This record gives sequence, C-alpha cells and structure tokens, in this order.
Amino acid sequence: MDTSNLTDGFSFIVSGHFHGPSNNVSGFPAATVLSYIDEFNTSDNRFMICLGDLFLDVRNDVPTYKRVLIDKLNKPLFNVPGNHDISGNVYADNFGSTFGYFRLQNALFLLLDTELDNSSIKGEQLQMVQEQLKGLTGIKQVFLFSHRPIWAESMELFEGVFPDNTKSHLGTNFNEEIYPLLQDAQQKASVYWLCGSLGDAPASFFYHKMPDENIYFIQTAIRNLPRDAVLQINVNDSRTTFNTISLTGQTLEPLEYYDLGFWKNYRKPKEPFNWRLVPLYVKQLFFHRYFWYGIGCSLLLFAGFRFLKRNKK
Repeated sequence: MDTSNLTDGFSFIVSGHFHGPSNNVSGFPAATVLSYIDEFNTSDNRFMICLGDLFLDVRNDVPTYKRVLIDKLNKPLFNVPGNHDISGNVYADNFGSTFGYFRLQNALFLLLDTELDNSSIKGEQLQMVQEQLKGLTGIKQVFLFSHRPIWAESMELFEGVFPDNTKSHLGTNFNEEIYPLLQDAQQKASVYWLCGSLGDAPASFFYHKMPDENIYFIQTAIRNLPRDAVLQINVNDSRTTFNTISLTGQTLEPLEYYDLGFWKNYRKPKEPFNWRLVPLYVKQLFFHRYFWYGIGCSLLLFAGFRFLKRNKK
C-alpha cells in the first residue's frame, strides 16, 4: 500500500474481531489476519489497532497468538478489550492496563475498555477521557477506540442497525456523560470513534458522520470471510483519509459508501444449507469443552433434583 503522499503525516491499520468466527476453536487468529502479516510488516503503517475480540479464548490462546501473530509483527499492535478478551485477570496479567491513551503528532488516541463497566465509561477511565478531551491544545484529530459501539445502543438513530452486537444489560452513560464531551471536543478537532463488535454484517465497514458535527462513528471487523478487510487511516496535519483494504483480493468501495443507508437497505441473500458440512459441525460440537461443561452441569442439576425429590418422600 502506497503512503508516499503522506509527507508529514502517518498511517495506521485498524480492524476488530481478529479471532474470526465464533466457531473458530483452533486457538489461532483468523486465517485472513495471518495472511496479512508480511504486508503489514513491509508497509509504512506505524502500528495496528485491534478493536477487541483479539482472542476467542484468552485463557488458552495467548501463547499461540504470541507465537504466530504478536511476535511476528515488527510494529506495535494495540488492542481494546472485547468480551472474549476478558476472563479474570488473564488479559491484564499478560498485556497490562485495559485502557489508556497516547499522542502522535497532532492526533490524540484514546483506547477504551467497554467491558469494564458493561458499556459505560466510569471511574478512572472516565476521568482519563475528561482530562484528555479538555486538553486539546495543538490536537487536530481525536481517535477513540472501543470494542462495543456504545453510541449505537444509546442513540435512536442506530436502532436496529447492529442487532448482533455485544450490548449492555441496563444501558450506558454515553448520552449523559460521554457524548457532551465529544460535542465539546469536535469544536477544536475532528472526532472519530471506531469499534469492532460487528456481528452478522453485510460488510466489514460501517461509516456515519453526525449531521452538523465534526463527529464520525465507524465500525470494522473481521470474520474469516471473503469480505474480510482492514481500514487504513491516513493522518496528515488536519486531514484524515481512509483506505479500505481487502484481505482476500475483493474490490471494495470507499469507506463512506458503507453508510447508514447501505446498512438499512441491505437484504441478506438466503444461502442453501450445505449438508456436506454436517459432520464437521457435529465434530466441533462434541469436541469442544463447552459442550462437556454443559453436559456436566446438566448431570449435576439432574442429580440434585433427584436428591431433593427423594428427600421429600
């Protein structure tokens, strides 16, 4: 990818859901991600950001990921935790804090953990966001990264657009505490919020600019499908541009094409069931430990029920 025209700026790569589909029990990242390592290493991109769900099973997959992905990259890889990345203290023990920030040239980068308080931004994390967004001297772009698109579940504009995304149980503090901060910040800098919880989606991208505001909401994620792609963000002084890059050789439209109208008008084609894959599905079911966890719990409940029933007699 050619970034030679970015004389005074820099570029970076962003996408989410690097583990691919939820039935990828191999312990490896998606094949499309692994196929991109050499190109990323030889490109002019400064770093890569994964928008959560880097792992499918963080308790068991970290050693494999370090060997086949993390250690093979010659540039930094950042991750904002998704629901599959958090299990006890495993993630923090291996990679440190789950949220933070850094600045590069005229850009501010805020890495958020939307798993910490069930989609809300609270406590130390909220304090970090408040302090950084109030101190925007010299900053022309603000990039926020999270797994969950907490803006999508908080604004009526996006109702029904992302039905398969990870959501909160009791709502978020986005409208009350976070969005006002963005509205203040956008008067001084362009604000981009990028997320990676993109379920059964028509494309690897979503793009929306808020009317009359300098605020942009973007989603991008990988599912180990022919549509898999990453987003290259080019930053040059106050100018930000995007390149949609297919990992499988498909022809893609510009990012702005995948807007709210595209998503709302999309009709998923009905695909015939592939009966030849039934043996594979059965094998995956019976050889996955979660299946046997379920069997074990069911037997314990059944035994407990029988025990109580006998005691009543």
